[in-house]
Amino acid sequence: MRDAVAVQGNRSGQDDEEHDDVREKRTHGYIKVPRGTRQFVPCGSECKQWSTIMNEKIKHMAKARPKQQHYVTKAYLDGFLAPGASQLVCYARNGKMFPRRTQDIAKERNFYAFKNERGEWDDSLEEIIERTVEAPGLPVLQKLAKGNTRLTWDERTALALLVAFQEVRTPASLQRTIDYTKAMTERLLRDVRAANPKKTIDLVGKDGKKNTVTLAEIEESQADLEKKNSLEKLRLAMGPAMELYQYYRQMKFTMHYPLGGLRFITSDTPVIRVYSHTGYGTGLNRNDVEIRFPVSNSAFLTITHDLKFAEQLVRATEAKRAKLLNRLPEGQIRHISDAQVVAFNKAHVRHARMWIFSSEKLEWIPELLKERSAAPKVADLSSGDLYHFQSKVNYDPRMDAPKPDR
Repeated sequence: MRDAVAVQGNRSGQDDEEHDDVREKRTHGYIKVPRGTRQFVPCGSECKQWSTIMNEKIKHMAKARPKQQHYVTKAYLDGFLAPGASQLVCYARNGKMFPRRTQDIAKERNFYAFKNERGEWDDSLEEIIERTVEAPGLPVLQKLAKGNTRLTWDERTALALLVAFQEVRTPASLQRTIDYTKAMTERLLRDVRAANPKKTIDLVGKDGKKNTVTLAEIEESQADLEKKNSLEKLRLAMGPAMELYQYYRQMKFTMHYPLGGLRFITSDTPVIRVYSHTGYGTGLNRNDVEIRFPVSNSAFLTITHDLKFAEQLVRATEAKRAKLLNRLPEGQIRHISDAQVVAFNKAHVRHARMWIFSSEKLEWIPELLKERSAAPKVADLSSGDLYHFQSKVNYDPRMDAPKPDR
């Protein structure tokens, strides 16, 4: 009976672990009966029972939850396809290069999923992002890609929310969260062990109540955070997006469109922050911050502080400040040369965690990917009783800036 049927599926795949989803595509419910096995197929009541069982299996396969979840959505990646193309060129830090369809890249197994109290997979986070972030934000990207830069407040807000979530919803963002909490936890444990032989610590909450915990409990909490499908890790990494977008929507938007034939690329970390000066601190409180986000292969968004507007807010009365904040900011447009397109692209290659996605083959990308990522790293700057952790800026945009014409 078990030998009478074989379930045929798509077994095509690719070599990298992160994109093993191509190897794990589910069956399409096509039941193939091999030759010479008819004598094993039951008839009468047994045939009806067998048919019912197989239909239930097919029904279950059709409704099974998708395990592979995009951290860079397919609809966004489609904007980087060359006209008439169905695949992007994928470059990896390990030297591999291959073409792939947009539905088969920038996703990981159960990326947003976590186990609920019943031990079942919960995909509610992915569903919320699709409904509240992608659904309103992606049409704005498509509008900007076509060169239409006049946005309403609703569109500007949807774009800001999309950018904020794309910044935090990546493997690189989750890893930074772990790096930060791990550095802080290790420092705390080391200091407590040196000062407290009892190996306990009193934690005081916002309500003023004291809670005594052991160092073993702190270590266990950190270990739980580092688990692949940790809800707390997702909350810590993605929670700041709800605050970030409120700042982004008030900042200066500049759209860049290429004059020449070169096109923009994107990566597994589409939203990056670039600063005109290196050093410590990667927050929005730095006035030299520039948020960069390739909208499509023909459009690029930068978000910066409007310093003149900020000065007006400081000098304004409370009533005047409210009017200024309600005024719809005007977007800027710049048409840039091929050299400037390359400069933007190189910055994204340097900040990529693992992957670069391009509409065409570019010879310089594999060489640049061999270098260490320029993404900010967490640094422990603590001294004495003062705990101080900051991210270090490792990228200087001047290294990729177009050389002035002689």
